[in-house]
Amino acid sequence: MRFSSAKKNAKRSFSKTRLSVVRPAVVIVTIAIATLGFTASPSLADGRGIAATSKKTTLVSLYREWAAKKEQAAAKKQVKIQPAGAKVRKATKKVANAARNPAADEITDAEILAQSTAEANDPFEPVNRLIFGFNEVLDLVILTPVSKTYRFIVPTPVRTGVSNAIENAKAPVTFANDLLQGKPERAKTTFMRFLINTTVGLGGIVDAAEAGGFEKHTEDFGQTLAVWGLDTGPYLVVPVFGPSTPRHLVGRVADTAATPTTWILADLSLLERSTPTMAELVSGREALLDDVQILRESSPDFYASVRDIYRQGRKNAIFDGELDVDVIPDLPIE
Repeated sequence: MRFSSAKKNAKRSFSKTRLSVVRPAVVIVTIAIATLGFTASPSLADGRGIAATSKKTTLVSLYREWAAKKEQAAAKKQVKIQPAGAKVRKATKKVANAARNPAADEITDAEILAQSTAEANDPFEPVNRLIFGFNEVLDLVILTPVSKTYRFIVPTPVRTGVSNAIENAKAPVTFANDLLQGKPERAKTTFMRFLINTTVGLGGIVDAAEAGGFEKHTEDFGQTLAVWGLDTGPYLVVPVFGPSTPRHLVGRVADTAATPTTWILADLSLLERSTPTMAELVSGREALLDDVQILRESSPDFYASVRDIYRQGRKNAIFDGELDVDVIPDLPIE
């Protein structure tokens, strides 16, 4: 009985100690993010670019590279895509002809969108567009101003450190999925990155592992399910979190449950437990400020552009960046 009582007291003492350390830090971060949200102004970050590393590739530049390869492949191999529907087939033929001979015919944005929609597997498009509109309001009213203010106030090295720390915290999930996908070499790289960055890199703030030749990559359970052969399912738009699929949703739930911060913060309030997620949203949105703005300005249908970039991004991740250009859809972007 004495041993059992001592064990309970020790457990209770450890829990109180953990809460006394973690709770203030979480509350401070939460207040900071909330304060940014109320004091944000969309014009604060205008004209202020983010310093990008030479190895970082934006979504737009990635698309342009793929689009160029697709046009070259179409010209050499005379690729013909035949989605269902007479109107869509006609539009696709026109797109392919113009790719081989740009002077032969003019292509309208609507015809490009017709081809893109046929390849999208989006049976719930009306509902998805409603949710997409809701997410756009949240993004324009809350997330974008907060992200711009975050960029304006926080220096680039600090933002990079925050992003590195967030990625390092997810390394155990990547490691587990490396193993589940049967990729021991990538699992070794992930393990070494986590070990080096957690110690030498001050808890992941500094990406010291990359200097040692251990390049960053990410894996999630949605990708693991794809490797195991589970079909992706129809395209979905999830409130707040945006583009997804049934397979990706299942993967997100599994990854969240496996992430160390989930059970480390288990005894805290819902708001405090949500702080890492909010920090990740703001950090990730800040990194995409310029890309998203370019897409909004250049796309005839922003919804379709986001959908197609999400699709090709997931395919690229599943194939570890070794994606055949033949499976990349044409995007409605100039």
